[in-house]
Amino acid sequence: DKFLQERVIISQRLGAQDPNSTGLVNNVYADGYGQTSQEVLIPTFIAAYSGKSGDKVSLKSFDKYIPMPNWRITFDGLSKLPLIANIFKQFTLTHSYRSTFNVSSFTTNLNFEEGKPLRDINNNFISQYQVSTVSISEQFSPLIGADMTLENSLLFRIEFAKDRNAALSVNNNQITEIQGSEWTIGTGYKFKQVRFPFSKNRVIKSDIDARVDVSLRSNETIIRKIVEKVNQLTSGQKVLSIRFTADYRISQYLNLRAFYDYVSTTPFISTTFPTSNTNAGISLRFTLSQ
Repeated sequence: DKFLQERVIISQRLGAQDPNSTGLVNNVYADGYGQTSQEVLIPTFIAAYSGKSGDKVSLKSFDKYIPMPNWRITFDGLSKLPLIANIFKQFTLTHSYRSTFNVSSFTTNLNFEEGKPLRDINNNFISQYQVSTVSISEQFSPLIGADMTLENSLLFRIEFAKDRNAALSVNNNQITEIQGSEWTIGTGYKFKQVRFPFSKNRVIKSDIDARVDVSLRSNETIIRKIVEKVNQLTSGQKVLSIRFTADYRISQYLNLRAFYDYVSTTPFISTTFPTSNTNAGISLRFTLSQ
């Protein structure tokens, strides 16, 4: 149990730095920094979900933690290879990562006194700031993606994305973790100079931009109870979505769109039931601005 190991390491580090701590309790946790201490839980949470060791993570609750830098990489060098260039007009690979660290709120603890450590009902030292929730969010959006355009202007797109959101509730010593992954495949084509069938007085011709995207997403929500050492899958689902659009510009100000959306949800647990929704129709958009 990495979380348990890091929690013990951080507790002992805090106790070694605090002259008010009188040693180890049951040869495990430092006095005043037990398993439910806020000063222990937050650095342990950061260490466990950032891949750091408990020996190296900052012991500050939140003010010294910096998440990994975000990045986005786009590479189109493959389109210069003769074999690729003979088939594709454009071939682009993408990779992106984004992370955030969030402290929902914190308040100054009125029971805290500098140099006069007070203890709570669990015999832990009272912190200067009372934090309710901290969370870490990570998204590979996409982990790997490819956009391809053939010589006949036919478009293809394929992406695989992953994400993870973890929130630590200090009030009930519980972590809520949501893990997700998604495959997306799309294609599109531009039909050039198609005549509008309902025009009588004059001939109207315009391009039709057609697009189809199919995605399959999987979500799991896991509750991790720290004290009880229980991990429980509370919700999860597979979501299949199909989206089709076709845009036809009748004039500079009027756009006609036909659309079809289908979403099917299959839950992982028996307490919820599968659902499906379908939306289809035609929309007109009139733009007043030039």
